Amino acid sequence: MDRVRFGATVQDGSSLALDPLFAQLAARAPFGAGDIRCATRAEMLAALDLARATLPVTSAGAAAAVHSRNPDCFLLVPAMDLAKAPMIALLPLNDAGAAALVDGRFDGMAPALAQIAAPANPVAAVYVWLIWAPGRMNSGLALIAEAARRHPGVDVFTRPAHPQSARILDRVGFRPARSLFPAAPQDLVVALPAAMPQKPRISVRPATGIDDLLRIFAVRTATYMTEQLCSYDEEFDGNDFCATHLIGEVDGEPAGCLRIRWFADFAKLERLAIRPEHRRSRLMPMLVRAGFAHCRRKGYRRLYAHAREDLVPAWERFGARLVAGRPPFRFSDVSFREMVLDLDRADDAIRFGADPLLTIRPEGAWDVLGPVERAQLRTPDSRADDMVARVRRLRAG
Repeated sequence: MDRVRFGATVQDGSSLALDPLFAQLAARAPFGAGDIRCATRAEMLAALDLARATLPVTSAGAAAAVHSRNPDCFLLVPAMDLAKAPMIALLPLNDAGAAALVDGRFDGMAPALAQIAAPANPVAAVYVWLIWAPGRMNSGLALIAEAARRHPGVDVFTRPAHPQSARILDRVGFRPARSLFPAAPQDLVVALPAAMPQKPRISVRPATGIDDLLRIFAVRTATYMTEQLCSYDEEFDGNDFCATHLIGEVDGEPAGCLRIRWFADFAKLERLAIRPEHRRSRLMPMLVRAGFAHCRRKGYRRLYAHAREDLVPAWERFGARLVAGRPPFRFSDVSFREMVLDLDRADDAIRFGADPLLTIRPEGAWDVLGPVERAQLRTPDSRADDMVARVRRLRAG
């Protein structure tokens, strides 16, 4: 379900997916977030007595029980005259409470305490139980904003107490809960958390199995066969199972790749591919630099690549240079140039004489224990004795 809507920023940077009018009106309240505090039991009961004259309000016993369960449910803006002190009663619901709310089992007049999240426990939804701010619409909206600030990232539900509040909530962007939850009560409305922009998670790692290769092949098919019209035999040239592959991922999705093949005194970088939607991200330079580091760790000092002529400047920015005296050449109907890059010697390069168990660790994971080493940490088993017994049985058989 698409939740990306107009974000209305509220106090301290939290946001609800409401019409911008919500934030504008809430900002006009005669108090700020720092003026709001938890109400004492006496203050809460006194405010409920005042509200009971004009609004359907829960019993004092039910309110006191909720206060005992979670004192943070009642927020107040102190004033000299309690009759002028805005208050909000909000119920932070756990998973069971949220489910009961949207399927019609929630009792607003006498909520089940087991459905209310205790302090510091996870909150699945917030139900605005009561707003007491007579004649002060801005104050009421500011208190809703405070509820969202205290419980960021969850849906905020409420029921309008009268037609006027229903019109206000509709105007600022609350929507019928039934539009999302078919069994919800008809008068229940909801504001959803706004989608907050997040930086994509970009990572590069060596491919470690067939599943990774399939992901890489999908990226290369989309890039070379679709965009450059390469034939299958040109793209999948028989060299994929004698090479190291790096896979780049964006938010866990395959987005780029690089293939490295190994020769006597150089490593060849090839099949660098980035999906179009990620070509302005950091993925391409991350893949290239990860390829350089991988080659250095394996002791290689010289890298070789075939660069499409229009991409020569991009490779030059990484320190590569054209191979002197070598003219352009063509394959797959595209013109290429040969390029070379010299690497500094790596102090931690893996050379002949290295620890034998290090040399059998998975590719690229040379600094952590491999499967063979982890197996040696187990309680000694009887595999050696079992092998001897099996050989004896075979010989005797």
